[in-house]
Amino acid sequence: MNTNDEVMKRDKIKLPPCGIFIGSGVYPMSKDYLDGTLYGHQTWRPQSLSPMEIIELIKRDNQGNLAQVWGTNKWQAPATIAEWQYALDEIGVNVQLPDWKSGKNIKAQDCSELKEHADRNGAGLLRFIREAAKKDIYTLFIYTSADDEWARKFQDYGKHYLGYDFGERYTFRLDDAITKGRKFEDVNLKLMADDLVARVREHVDERHAAGWGLVMATSGNFYIDYEIAGGADVPLIEDFAFNHLNISSALARGLSRQFDLTCWGSHMAHEHYSWIPNGSEYKFPLFRAGMYQKYMAGAKIIINESGNWFVEASLCEDSPKFEFPRVPLAPGESHGDKHTDFGPYVEEARKHFDKIDYNAPIPKLYRKEISDFYDFVKANGTPEGQPESTLAIVKGNYDLCCQRFNPNSAIGGAFALADKNPAWFEGAPERGWEIVKKVFYPTPPVLEPYQNPFLSGSPFGMVDIVSLVQDKVEASFLNANYKALLFSGWNTSSAKQYETLKTYVANGGVLFISIPQLSTNITRNYGDYGAGELVNGGDFSELCGVKVKGRGERIYWAVAPENSSELGFKFPRRFGILITCLGDIEITDPAAETLVVDDERAKPLLLRRKYGKGTVYFLNSWAYPGALDQDYGPGSTSRSPGLIGMIYRHIAKLSRGNVWITDDRDEPGVECEYIAYSYFPEAGKIYLYNIDFKKAHGAYLHHFGKVDRFDLRPGEFRVIDGVKKIRE
Repeated sequence: MNTNDEVMKRDKIKLPPCGIFIGSGVYPMSKDYLDGTLYGHQTWRPQSLSPMEIIELIKRDNQGNLAQVWGTNKWQAPATIAEWQYALDEIGVNVQLPDWKSGKNIKAQDCSELKEHADRNGAGLLRFIREAAKKDIYTLFIYTSADDEWARKFQDYGKHYLGYDFGERYTFRLDDAITKGRKFEDVNLKLMADDLVARVREHVDERHAAGWGLVMATSGNFYIDYEIAGGADVPLIEDFAFNHLNISSALARGLSRQFDLTCWGSHMAHEHYSWIPNGSEYKFPLFRAGMYQKYMAGAKIIINESGNWFVEASLCEDSPKFEFPRVPLAPGESHGDKHTDFGPYVEEARKHFDKIDYNAPIPKLYRKEISDFYDFVKANGTPEGQPESTLAIVKGNYDLCCQRFNPNSAIGGAFALADKNPAWFEGAPERGWEIVKKVFYPTPPVLEPYQNPFLSGSPFGMVDIVSLVQDKVEASFLNANYKALLFSGWNTSSAKQYETLKTYVANGGVLFISIPQLSTNITRNYGDYGAGELVNGGDFSELCGVKVKGRGERIYWAVAPENSSELGFKFPRRFGILITCLGDIEITDPAAETLVVDDERAKPLLLRRKYGKGTVYFLNSWAYPGALDQDYGPGSTSRSPGLIGMIYRHIAKLSRGNVWITDDRDEPGVECEYIAYSYFPEAGKIYLYNIDFKKAHGAYLHHFGKVDRFDLRPGEFRVIDGVKKIRE
């Protein structure tokens, strides 16, 4: 466990008998309404389902055990809001359906019944919990509101009410910190991060106090760790929007351990963000694979955002929504209390509703996949606890980048600042995360001709991402969970953090870190900084065995010293062309080993030294590790992970747990890039998954002293009984 007293106060969820919550988003919907007129996203609503109808369909269609109920909004029909949000029918008030010919009963703001019974705001939500519970269906709300009188009653239904999700409500929203009137020179990473945490904290505290129970966060942001630091109880990352499924799992799982959360889960936006055509042979196998990858990664909540009740998305080339006639309204004109004169176009739109409604082909395919997966879970259960993870990638303090490297993306959405100072665009610090993906969660081309940013093997198992968010981590937690910590991207260091790392290593941990990751900088100055910005003024003698005096010489190639092949390569194999600078250092530990040097003066680039019971790998680079991801030199190969990748692989091999896989009984290779595996000690279960839908793949399974060859059919998911370890 970790961080501070607030961690201990978080509520816990009681899991269902099958060990996992599976469900989908259910939407209060008004048939015939035009929800959007954006050029590529014209959106008609094809049907209206009552709360009772959707509950019956969840049960009848075997769509899991959970309903994620979305909130109503002001551009829905008054009748929809009256039923879903206010339950006015319970008190005998009947709100009329829209009349397009007369123009009546269309706008919520014109409905007298809603105004007269405003005190029932939330009665419909309470009714949904009650009626769903009768069918043994759990309820989770997202983007909902209710008067406190009703919200306080939600938890009366005990285990069947899971809580509230604020969704994507909190982000930096481009220039959030700048638009508050601050000068550019006053904007920094700490200000932006603290502002986000404070806004989240205010909302979470309000909902906790009002009786909403657990507060969850759903977003596709890589900085969801700051939402958890703000008090959110459960991370439900919006997968597929967050492209890389195993990276998002690694982050959520790491946060779950670090903050002692009740669980973590997945909000799967496959319909919107898988992007491949509905007609592709991979469209629904990809959805299926996503559910299995989350299951074997330790998720205890899996929610399909949309697609199984109606077609909502248009982010694929063959969406049936493109067959609707275009409505001649400007973007935004049909929203809310704005212009809603789309009545003349309803009759023509209705001719196409059967292509996107409940009975259309696409929703049927989604429902089948969810039903099949739910059947699997009911038959096989869900492994208790979390998978073994002996190594973690460090997500540094104030690392506010996107989940996928994009040099056009500004850190924290601060585009106006980045336009003046390009260091605020993603760069060398953020490229380090691409090395992490390449080594630990590679994404082979299993969806060709389409790109695959989603599915990955796990050649080194379920590697976690541990966050140094606001320095909320303790060495005791790190030592209890991870044999090794690898820094990769941005980090703003501090005296407290430095002491934490010292204690971690002294107690037996292995650490990889570079010079800029020991900088205290909060202004994105990762090029023209000086030793004075480093922790301890650059004196890392105790931890790293060196004193950094300043920027050193620029180098071009990196090589191993002669007679050294420990990292998996030997002289004269070169890595580069780097064109980066070393640090100007004084080595204070004569016992420190030099593992990598530059190829001209043999100056040290990577040092290894013992500290206490542990080991430090110190990268003597003035630039972030991502800048060294250049491998086009003599001896380079097309599948090389690069210099930093080779260092990562070396440390990962030394940090293995009880279960691992290899191509040749020694190292994971090409075959292992297609195989995801995990081991759950508390359940004694090993999971193997071939993410290739076309070809078989096999490898060697090493587990508790045994070595067994296994071969997996295309797309095969296999469960193996392993050794069950008693929790200490």
